[in-house]
Amino acid sequence: MNNEKAQVATEYIIITGFILAVVTIIFAYAYISNNENIKVNQASTALDKMVNAANLVYALGPGNIQYIEVTFPQGITEIQDVTVCNSGIQNYNQDCTEEDGVNFGAIEMTAELLSGETSIMRGAKTELELDGEIPEDERIPENAGVYRIKIEWCDDKICLKSA
Repeated sequence: MNNEKAQVATEYIIITGFILAVVTIIFAYAYISNNENIKVNQASTALDKMVNAANLVYALGPGNIQYIEVTFPQGITEIQDVTVCNSGIQNYNQDCTEEDGVNFGAIEMTAELLSGETSIMRGAKTELELDGEIPEDERIPENAGVYRIKIEWCDDKICLKSA
């Protein structure tokens, strides 16, 4: 009789352990997936804020400056400006030709996630400058954190600099 009780108790322990392991794996996956979604949302929000502020400065005209605060998530590998033409995306830091048609700027942020590398892009109403003519110490950093960004007219385009 005691032998049967011990066997039943052992079976309950094994079943409970198996269920606990499955639940732990499900929670771990949900936690990791949630963190990845937070990173993508932070990157999208940062790009939206930068582009919206650039559009506002562009609409207000030369001489206007705006400061914004953005949060960059961990895993950012690159932030760059892109020139977009009617014919599609051009090479980075290149202007469109007359055959390409009207051009505008965009910001592309590349992030390294557990699922692989992902790029997020937001378009603006004018050409943007994140590097190129901007001195190294004024460029937007690619590290995680909260940064203050200065958006201003630079010649014929909008410059985004670290403030």
